[in-house]
Formats: sequence, C-alpha cells, structure tokens
Amino acid sequence: MDSKKNSYLKVKPFDKLRAVSKVELLKLDAPKKASKLKSLLGTVICLILLLSQLSFSQKKSEEKIIFEYPVETPKVDLKTQKFLETLSSDSSVAVWVFFKDKGIKTKDEYNTALSLCVNQISERSLKRRMLRGRNPGLDFTDIPVNKPYLDELESIGVKIRVISRWLNSASVMANKSQIERIESLPFVRSIKKVVTFIRSKPLEEENQLRKTGGTKEKQGLGYGESDAQLTQIHVPELHHLGYSGKGVLITMLDTGFWLHHPAFDSILNSNRLIAMHDFINGDEDVEDGSGDGQRDHGTCTFSAVGGFVNDALIGPAYGAEFALAKTEVTATETKIEEDYWIAGLWWADSVGADVVSSSLGYNDWYTYKDMDGKTALCTIAADLAVSKGIVVVNAAGNERTCSHPPCWNYIIAPADGDSVIAVGAVDLQGKLAVFSSVGPTYDKRIKPDVVACGVSTYCASAYGGYTRVGGTSLSTPLVAGVCALLLEIHPEWKPSDIINALHTTSSQASHPDTLMGYGLVNAAKATGFSYLVISPEELFFEASFGDTQSQQKTLSVANWQGEGLKWNAHTDADWITLLPDSGFTSDLFWVIVHPSRLKTGINRDSILISSSGAINSPQKVPVVFTLHPATSVRTFPNPFTDSLTVVVEKPDIASKVTVYVFTVAGELVCRFPKKDEETVYEQTWDGKNDKGEEVGSGIYLLKIDIDDHPQIVKVAKIK
Repeated sequence: MDSKKNSYLKVKPFDKLRAVSKVELLKLDAPKKASKLKSLLGTVICLILLLSQLSFSQKKSEEKIIFEYPVETPKVDLKTQKFLETLSSDSSVAVWVFFKDKGIKTKDEYNTALSLCVNQISERSLKRRMLRGRNPGLDFTDIPVNKPYLDELESIGVKIRVISRWLNSASVMANKSQIERIESLPFVRSIKKVVTFIRSKPLEEENQLRKTGGTKEKQGLGYGESDAQLTQIHVPELHHLGYSGKGVLITMLDTGFWLHHPAFDSILNSNRLIAMHDFINGDEDVEDGSGDGQRDHGTCTFSAVGGFVNDALIGPAYGAEFALAKTEVTATETKIEEDYWIAGLWWADSVGADVVSSSLGYNDWYTYKDMDGKTALCTIAADLAVSKGIVVVNAAGNERTCSHPPCWNYIIAPADGDSVIAVGAVDLQGKLAVFSSVGPTYDKRIKPDVVACGVSTYCASAYGGYTRVGGTSLSTPLVAGVCALLLEIHPEWKPSDIINALHTTSSQASHPDTLMGYGLVNAAKATGFSYLVISPEELFFEASFGDTQSQQKTLSVANWQGEGLKWNAHTDADWITLLPDSGFTSDLFWVIVHPSRLKTGINRDSILISSSGAINSPQKVPVVFTLHPATSVRTFPNPFTDSLTVVVEKPDIASKVTVYVFTVAGELVCRFPKKDEETVYEQTWDGKNDKGEEVGSGIYLLKIDIDDHPQIVKVAKIK
C-alpha cells in the first residue's frame, strides 16, 4: 500500500464542520470562470381558497326583487391582512374581490337578465337543473357579474384574472395600495387572498409533523423534465407538504463533481455543501480531471438527488445538506478503488452522514459465490456503517448485459449487503431495464431491494446543460433522496425502519421477486401517513337510449394501511350521482349514472375523491359512459309565430312521451296532452298557456320526457 493511500485512510473527522462556500470553491479552481447564475429560490406559498357558501337575502314585493349579500366585517379577513403586512408596498398579490350585489333593482331587470344569459347555459346544465335543482331553470347565480363593478376595478389599475358569476366575484392582481382602494368601494363585500393549494391534516398528524419537521411551507415547484421520474415514486406529494430533506446530510461516493452547474447553486448559496474530499489525490478538490470524464458520473448522480433549478431539474432531496467524496477512478477498475470507497464510507461517518448514496460497486475480483453479504470488504464496511446508523443506498449494478457474454448478471458488492438498500432500474413505464442486475444473493436473499427510474433519467451534465443517463447509478440517488425525506419526517427511524418502510410500501410489497425486489418505491406511502387507495381506478358504463333504470357501480375507498378514512367525493358531471353523500365515513359508495342525461356516443367525466387525512389527496377516477343511438326530437318552425310542432320518434310503440313548456325562470307554462299510441309522437303548441292565454315573445324550454328520460329543447316565440 503506497504512502498516498495511507494518507487517505488517515483523514480525521472534522472537529467542527464548516460549509464550503462558493468563494472557496472558486479558489480551488482559480483558472475556471464560474458563472454566477442565480436559481429561483423563492417558492410560491400556495393555499386553496376556502369559500363559504353564498348567502343572500331576497326581499320581494309587488314591484321589485333585491338580491344582496351581507357585507363582511372586516372586508379584508384577518388572515389576508396578516399576509399583506409581509409584502412590500409595490408587490402584487392575487386576491378575490367579492361583490355585494349584481346591480339588479327590479323584477323586470331580473327577468331581463335571466333572458339574456339563457344562451350562455348548456343544455346539459339545464337538464341537471330540471332533474335536481331546487328551482328548475335559471336563477340569480347565472347572471353575470355587474360590468360597472369590473370597470371600476380596472380604473384602479388592477389586472383582472378570473371572473366568477356564481360567486359574484373577480380575482385580480393588486398591490397593497390598490387593495386598500378596493376595500373602500361600497359595492365590495369582501376581499380574500387567492390560494392555490392547501392540504389539511388531522390534528394528531399535524402535531407529529411539527415535532419531526418543524414549520412546513407549501411548495410551488416546476419540475421540468425531472417531473416524470419523481412522480413515478411519489415524491411530489411530500414536496407539496414542505419536505425537501432539510436537516439530513447525504454523502455522495462517486467519481468527481462539477460544482459550477446551476443545479448546485442553491446548495452552495445556502451553505449546504458541508464537506468535500478527494480520496484519489488526497485533497479537497473533487472537480479536477475534467478532460478524462472523471467528474461526469458524479455530476449526474449529485444533481439527480439534490439539484434545484426551477422548471428544469429538481432532486427529491433538494433541501438536504451534502458531503462529497471522490472515490472512483474512471480509467481503471482495480482493487484500490474499493479501498477508496471504504475510506469514503468511514469519512462519511466522520462528517455525520445520515444517508450514503453510492452509485459504485465491485465485482471484477469477486465471484458470484462472494455475493453472500459477508465476503466483499466494501459489503462488510457498508453493513458496519448501517450498524452505526447510516442508511446506505447502493446501485445494484448494470451487469445483466455485456459486450462479451457470459455476463455477470447478478448484483454487485456492496449491494449484496444484508443491511444495504440495493437499487435496480426501471423505465418510466415501470419495466425492468435490460441492464439492471438481478438477484438473488448467493445465500438466496431477495435483491435488489427496490427500483426507481434508471432509463433516460434526467440530470445535469458536467459540460453544462442537462442530459439523460441510464443505469442503476441514476436510480440510486432517487431512492437515496426518498430516504432523506423519510428521515426528515421521522428522524427517530433507524436504517432498519427505513428498509422496512420501503419494503412494505413499494409496488411489489406482497409479491417480491429477484428481478425488481419489492418494486417501485412509493415515497408517500413509506411515510406511514394515510394514503388513498381507490378501486377500481376507472369506471365504465354502457346503455341504449330509452333505458329506464340508472346504472350503478360500487367504488371502494380505503387507506393503504387498512384503517378507516373520511373521504369526500364530488363531480361536475350532471349525469353522475354519488351515494352516500360526500363526507360519509365508509369504505364503499355507489356511483349512479343517468343515461337520459347523456349525448349519444362516448361521454367522459371524472369523480374527484379527497381526504383531509391522505397524503395523495385528491385523486380522480375517470368515468366513461357509452350511450347508443338516441331518439330523434324535432321542433319546427323555430322560432315560431303562431304555432310550434313537436315530433318525437319513439324507441318503440309502448314508449310514453310527455311534453312540458317552461319559462327560462322555471315556471310551468303548459303541458301537452298525452298521445301514446303511435310510433311517432307529434303535437302542435298554439303558443298559449294552460289558462288559454297567449304567451309573450321570448325563449321557452321544452322538457320532453321519453319513458321518464328527459330532453331539453330551447324554442323562441316571436311576434
């Protein structure tokens, strides 16, 4: 063993750890010109707006109807006020402005407003109202927001983003001064901050989060091309709760690192690069060797776990602290490298690492018989590190393919370690990569432990920009990042707890094998938090027009842990009914669809299911309904002056047809006489109501019930 190697092994633990600043980094590599790109570190603090149910008073007299919302006191709620106090005077924020009324003073104005907005309402909406509405037809909420109110807001200089007639409000971008002016307007009812995301948690869980992770900010992150690889292992759910690996130290054992990439700016600028050491050259420069590709591999793996460039690349543990160890020579595969790795592992322990991410491994001087978890030196060292409380995550290897068969095929050391988390590679469709090493170990244990994306994984390039790289080398840092998240949430967990959490919650937990181990990692499930499991994942229905019975299917909602979960379900589709009502605590509910409310062909919508106790809430369940040929309904002439003819082609002679005429406000005008004998129903309306009085000009709604399946047709009477 040469003197240089002895010097590496004599590296002492730091008496006092200090972060490596960007200035020091430049000193290490003076000839290089570091670009001072600033990453977007400001995160958008997002909340979902919780709107109270609209309440209004309706005062009726013979002459007028006045709809008016009660003005809230104060107009700007206290939470919004507190938020505004944190803003600079020229900072703009999105707020909802709710209006007191819609500028309607008389009954005639109200009826005119209803007539004007009837063509802006879909027939599907009208059908839903006829069947389920408290008052069929149109009402006050369908009337547009009063335009003069919007004009007044714009005159103040704010930018209108969204207008909601149902809520009688507008979302605007405004600064503090503008919000104060809006508050003084007499027609403004209240002002609330526009919130985009919030996840409420049960009190017990919320307390646990405070104890383990401190105050959490909701993250508004742009994952860019790294989205798919993180979504596949359910990392964004934890990011949305504010977790990023904060307070967890990850040591990378790799070839070298190019630290001037923008992906590492946030780590350097926040002093989260705790220590560096080059075990090859015996110094602190982990960047040298650019001409021979020495730092390529490490740059990729480091960025995959901890990189942060908003809308480009985000690692699962982008908020963690890091220590970098250069232990691998890229030019050769010799026994000395395993020693570097062992020295690096010891060094990781000395600097206080919580997680070691190693995308390296050794098999050139071992046989498959040695892959028994107790023979390879690096494996013994890894298990020792685990015994000291370090979570060791190692690549399973890329040995299932080779240029000169026979290939090694199996996992490599130290991935064979009993306490090492061995990581295999899959593509984004979850298919095992052709190169990913498999198990079992020589003593028949299941390996790899888990898998993540290792095919075209998105990461930073040591030559600038970004690249896609394949190999278990890239799936490993993704899993290491998940381990850091789990330790941030559960700092008391031992390595065995982390392993158990991954094993019991990954995609093949119930049927592990020696190809993908326990399967795809699920970071959200591994936390132990409640997790919505919905079955089936998609609902299909089919019917022919004229079916008199609503179709029904059962949907189950459960916590993956098997405990009860209070859920809420709703849908915007008027042809879907959910029973029992939203908010019912159960593991089953019924989805009822109504063929009569559908158009012919394929109808698609979804059910949104959420739970305040579920980390992956909300979830969508697609609903697909195929409706076969509809009955033909014709009205002519339309518009009409004196009479209107209605023709209905019945599905069969026994079908019952009933026709009603309503005003757009939902008032019954008349009902056509029954005529059920023929295969074609044909009736003429003379434009009179049930009292024999001539109705006025305007829009009318025909409700045509065919075997209790309604259709809505709009007609116009003119003079």
